[in-house]
Amino acid sequence: MLLAGSLAIGSLAPAVAAQALPSAALAASAAVPGTLAPAAAKRVTQVKTTSNLNMRSGSSTKSRVILTIPKNKTVPVKSQASNGWYQVTYNKKTGWISNKYTKVAKTATTGGASNSAKSVKLWVTPKSTMNIRKGAGTGHAVVGKINKGQPAYATSKAANGWYKISTQGKTGWVSGAYVTTCSKGCAIDAGPYTTNRAGLSDRYFTKSASADLHASVNGKKRIGDIPRNSIVYRDAAWEKKAGPVAGWYYVRTQGADGWMKASALKRSTSAKTSNTSKTTRSKVQKQANGKLPESMLVALSWDKEKTLIAAPAAADLGRLNAAFRKKFGKNLEIDLAYRTLDTQKFLYQELGSYIAAKPGTSNHGWGLAIDVPESYNYSFKGKYYKWLKANSKKYNWIHRKNLEEFRADGSRNPYAEAWHFEYVGK
Repeated sequence: MLLAGSLAIGSLAPAVAAQALPSAALAASAAVPGTLAPAAAKRVTQVKTTSNLNMRSGSSTKSRVILTIPKNKTVPVKSQASNGWYQVTYNKKTGWISNKYTKVAKTATTGGASNSAKSVKLWVTPKSTMNIRKGAGTGHAVVGKINKGQPAYATSKAANGWYKISTQGKTGWVSGAYVTTCSKGCAIDAGPYTTNRAGLSDRYFTKSASADLHASVNGKKRIGDIPRNSIVYRDAAWEKKAGPVAGWYYVRTQGADGWMKASALKRSTSAKTSNTSKTTRSKVQKQANGKLPESMLVALSWDKEKTLIAAPAAADLGRLNAAFRKKFGKNLEIDLAYRTLDTQKFLYQELGSYIAAKPGTSNHGWGLAIDVPESYNYSFKGKYYKWLKANSKKYNWIHRKNLEEFRADGSRNPYAEAWHFEYVGK
């Protein structure tokens, strides 16, 4: 997700420093109280060299020398890196020079010169990766960055068009010239995935096969092949913040969040709960991964979410659950089981290869794996995990050795997953 440095608007600087990009491009700010805009800032626009000075390809002495600028030459400044180096142009070449061997020849007022900012409730999405700045103008320090296409919530708009946003623990300002804005049915950042439920109770199921989950209302599809009778939770709080739209719900399903048409949902499931067709595990694995026919899927009768799983795995999981319930007085919590191909592609893009299997290779794609919640009791130190690790094999469910917390040499395993169990029965 992080982009390498370049000289393009919205990028990070080359070498070691974040680039302060051309005026009107990037910004950020610490919290600004009330409706007051940040104070005007000064941007260096020209510097004079105090010695013969190398111009380099990046803002570091490790970068390649492009040419040498003579002493006492005044050159225009395009931007300034966080380590103080200037990006300048000389003899039709553009590069970086150290600020230690220059003196400021000219400055200009930039950003935040207005005396007011208004409150807004908008989602902004960058058209390119952008710096977040401490104030509403390019003269302010960079405090972070926001990636292209990453939605952020805006609460203020300065008179110069800059937005105050909060995203991924950063609060600051970005230029309105390089974002799109949305107030209804928006693509949003609802935070990292924890569980489908996420404390929710407004439960639905999909009415038909290939239900669609959208990033925004009528926008890009995140998942387009959600099976009939899949569990869906409506998230009213995020729906309100994303901008309610009649006929659409903001939901969590399949380990993802997004918008679904209300007409695609129902309150109950019609899925069968036993392997009436006597489907075998080997027959399931002959199907295309992530594209199981509905006839090979069943709902877990004892699970309040009626999670869909491959038919041959259901009975043994029921036996494992009965033993678990006898031990702990409650049913197993199943977070995810069958995973369609579109779902695998989405999660692989979101979570990366350390967490999600390559699309088309996951045992979830045959409905022969489950994920339990990523909560303490199901973690490597938790009582539920320890019991499942010791007992699940009796019921043809296993936690693979390559998913354990530590490797044989004692080093931490980057692929560790306490929550993942697979079916190895018939």
